[in-house]
Amino acid sequence: MYKLNEKQDFEYITFPLFDKYDNLLNCFTTRKGGVSQGSFESMNIGFKTGDIAENVKRNIEIMAEKVGIDVADIVGTSQTHTNNIKYVSEEHKGRIFSNSAFKEVDGIYTDRKNVALMSFHADCTPIFFYDPYKKVIGLAHAGWRGTLQNISGIMVRAFVKDFNSNPEDIITVIGPSLGQCCFEVDGDVAKLFLAEDEGFKNYMEIKGPKYHFNLWQINKYLLMKEGIREENIEISGLCTKCHNDMFFSHRGQGGKRGLMAGILMIK
Repeated sequence: MYKLNEKQDFEYITFPLFDKYDNLLNCFTTRKGGVSQGSFESMNIGFKTGDIAENVKRNIEIMAEKVGIDVADIVGTSQTHTNNIKYVSEEHKGRIFSNSAFKEVDGIYTDRKNVALMSFHADCTPIFFYDPYKKVIGLAHAGWRGTLQNISGIMVRAFVKDFNSNPEDIITVIGPSLGQCCFEVDGDVAKLFLAEDEGFKNYMEIKGPKYHFNLWQINKYLLMKEGIREENIEISGLCTKCHNDMFFSHRGQGGKRGLMAGILMIK
């Protein structure tokens, strides 16, 4: 489930499971409402995409203004398809326009107010986490490698270890990314998944030589194994490649694309 929000020509997604909390800001950007052109049209959030840096900077400023955050409060990451996560606080804010983002970190979490967590996506799965009792949030970038390495489970365990969270209280959202309709891999990747957990076979469909993975359901399965209640897991159901007019898609655009941003912040 999702809600499409429009502010002039800027469009972004929020999630009903989170929208009911007044102290929580959640957002997933679309490709609409920015100044970039060509393959990056128009709300490209990624500096390392080949886009003009000044356009990306302006896009981030527009996005921040529209969703109601201060650019100086953003904490971003340098994602490399790992399962590494990091606790962040006020000291890590304000790096979005610099080259000092964390290296090889694909998930960040915090219990601090006005620390805007940001992750970057163009097909890989964004997973949002919130414990409304301990007031902790997390944001993970889970492509197939991160999913295989169970970055979502690692995030849940960090909540439990660092903040004594009860997994049954944690609310999670699986955002726009490649659906099973469009996510296909070869048999060697399928073997890696099945070697890790035979239960993954329930979320694979064989079509000729290719395996179509349902990464949404695989991550849901992994979250439930950590103790997250099924009713506390929301799947947006939006495939980025099928909705390439709405989202950037690495596979849909042959690698020449911009990036969307997932954002989560305690107000």
